Amino acid sequence: MSFLHTLQSRLLRYESPAQREQEVYFSCARNLAIAQFQLADNELSRRLWQDVGDRELDVERVLNLMYGCWFQDEFQAMQEADRAYLNKMTNPSIDPDHATPGIFEHC
Repeated sequence: MSFLHTLQSRLLRYESPAQREQEVYFSCARNLAIAQFQLADNELSRRLWQDVGDRELDVERVLNLMYGCWFQDEFQAMQEADRAYLNKMTNPSIDPDHATPGIFEHC
């Protein structure tokens, strides 16, 4: 019965295309942050950036996720950083002086 319950819950859980796309960006940013900041592995970083290019992902969006939040393993922090970036891209009239500063920016 446990297997059937697991199967039903997975089948009934709908994930929108936007959610799937966001998870791809989060995963890429997480992997790149680990490769570059924790492991300092140039070859792995190069391959991960190549993957970003091969998937034709928005490099600025990935960079925003890498540098726009403190911890890439915190889903809510990633969502907030991504939401801010997407809002800025869809609404360029937002005043940059009132935007949330990134890790390396000063208020």
